[in-house]
Amino acid sequence: MDDAAREDALEKRRAKSGYDGSVQGCDGRRYRVDEDAVAYYDEIQRALDACERRARETAREDEEEARAIEEEARAIGSNALEGCEGQECALSMDARCSRTLEACATRATREAVEGFMKRCGEVTEANGGGYYVMAKSLFGSRVLESAMGVMMEKHLRTEGANEADEARTDAFRRDVLEPMGRALVENAVDVAFDKRASPVARKFLALLAGRADLNASGGGGGGARSDGKSLADKLRGGTSAAGKFSSSHNASYRFNEELRKFSDAMLAAIEEELWNLVEDTCGSALLQATLKAHEGDGEALNWIIPGLLGCAPAEGTTEGELLADAQEWDIKNVMQSRAGSHLMEAILGVAPKGLFNEIYRRFFRDKMISTAKHPVSNFVLQALLAATKDPEHVSSTLGELSQVFGTLLHEKRSGVVAATLAACARLKVAEKDSAKALARGLTLKMEARKEGRSQLAPALFWLDTPNYGRCSVLGSAMFQTLFKFNADCVPMFSESLVSMTDVEVFKVCQDSAGSRAIEAFLASPSQKQNLKKEFIAKLNGRWAQLGLSPVGSHVLEACYREADARGKELILSGLAGQEGPLNATRHGPILMRRLGVTQFKAAPDQWKSKQKTAETMMSEFEKEFGADEPTKSKSSKRKDPPVKETVIEKKVKKEKTEKKAKKEKKDKKDKKDKKDKK
Repeated sequence: MDDAAREDALEKRRAKSGYDGSVQGCDGRRYRVDEDAVAYYDEIQRALDACERRARETAREDEEEARAIEEEARAIGSNALEGCEGQECALSMDARCSRTLEACATRATREAVEGFMKRCGEVTEANGGGYYVMAKSLFGSRVLESAMGVMMEKHLRTEGANEADEARTDAFRRDVLEPMGRALVENAVDVAFDKRASPVARKFLALLAGRADLNASGGGGGGARSDGKSLADKLRGGTSAAGKFSSSHNASYRFNEELRKFSDAMLAAIEEELWNLVEDTCGSALLQATLKAHEGDGEALNWIIPGLLGCAPAEGTTEGELLADAQEWDIKNVMQSRAGSHLMEAILGVAPKGLFNEIYRRFFRDKMISTAKHPVSNFVLQALLAATKDPEHVSSTLGELSQVFGTLLHEKRSGVVAATLAACARLKVAEKDSAKALARGLTLKMEARKEGRSQLAPALFWLDTPNYGRCSVLGSAMFQTLFKFNADCVPMFSESLVSMTDVEVFKVCQDSAGSRAIEAFLASPSQKQNLKKEFIAKLNGRWAQLGLSPVGSHVLEACYREADARGKELILSGLAGQEGPLNATRHGPILMRRLGVTQFKAAPDQWKSKQKTAETMMSEFEKEFGADEPTKSKSSKRKDPPVKETVIEKKVKKEKTEKKAKKEKKDKKDKKDKKDKK
């Protein structure tokens, strides 16, 4: 369909629907964009698209040309933003022009973006407009968010500390931040509940705080889950996000005064609707963003958090008594509501240490079982376990919950068990007790042994997945956590893993979740080498099948790293016979190169000789220096994990390099001598 036909079809649809090209704003005024303006911005969009295509084509070939194209796009974007003077609100609210304005903002200069944002807030008798009107609009809100994002990422973060930049920032504070803050506060309740204006207010908080992402947790506002609240963060057991109390975050800029002023005014304006906001998706998301914007500011959080929990502690209240007026029933209701539980997760993620301890003491201690069993509040408990840095909290939680691990596992509350194990691993507390509690829980409704084999590993791998389907993600994550424990804490799980049938082992190795648990087992320095050897032997005869699988190839590499010379020979022999099919896969050539399959196939005797030499030198090294250095921990990360060389292999490689260098030096000298004689 050509452009003319497309325009005719569009006109017919407009006529049929009664759409006249205007949009009604929340102020009652109708905002219309004339056809000439639409045509102009369509042309701008085509010009920007052309620049982008040319930039992709020339980026690698001609850097100077690429810079020229970038400069051209910057000029087009800046001119387009400046050219909409007086019509910013109408153009931003128009479905066709708004996307072009967003594209222009990402390419324009700082001055153009600041000028555009300033004019968006101007309310005139003739044209109307204003930040609030745009924030309530479907498309206008997106334009505002895009402009704030561009200022935050491209301009404010990269500015220097010279006087000119400081002057520009002061002007931005005066002309944009203060007017926008006032407009949002004047309509605070409406903004907080509105599905379009609430994201604008959250982006404004991010802009003031100098942080890229203050999005609420999933389900509490439609945003992406934040650091420390996702499943991976809760189960990681020892990461940067887990197990830390709020501290100052490094930001290249931060409008502290404006942030405090806006937060104070906003919270005061919505105080009467606070409990309704807690239960509302958009309102809860805005409250979460407010908390995250102040993360690291203990003084501010010590009055914001009690306020959100229904308290108003007097100035000078001692630590530990800030929540004395909080009603336990109210907090329980908050934790058991979908939106409120996300707010509690955010509170636990940013609370200063003293306030965190008080929250634990008043609302969690001796109430763990009921909290863990609830379909919503159990996620709050997981957030607490991910955030705490106090071993006493973890040991106390385990003391309460260990007796109901089996119930939690069979009632689809496995996340609580997984978070408890992760906290034990991270803080190195009660590892043996938690492993025993997990073993008891898994065998609550089943036989501990079947045909002489322990059923712990199969029960954990196929937790909540009957008939041996896909491995359980949570079960596999718990296995990974267990292998971070000391070996003497989890012998029953290690032995159960090794006692699985060959079919079960192969199925787990080809599963995306189960394979990671196997890699963790093989990479764990605390696991006995004879257990690893026994496990690897179960895969003999299946190496080619495993190598053909994108997931199984990672396990194959882990097995190769841990195998002895005979085991490595069996692996390479199995792969050498399937060189063609392996090379036809996306990952096969990389796998073949890492393991040296081609070299083995070309000269197996030479390969065996090298391995024998390496083993001899290894044994000599161990006799001389001990076995600690060569058997140090190996990485199980999947991002291109190289097959690590032993100390002896490195030594042999170094000797070869030195010999080669000496030979080249000698050859050069001989050539020079011959030349001199001539």
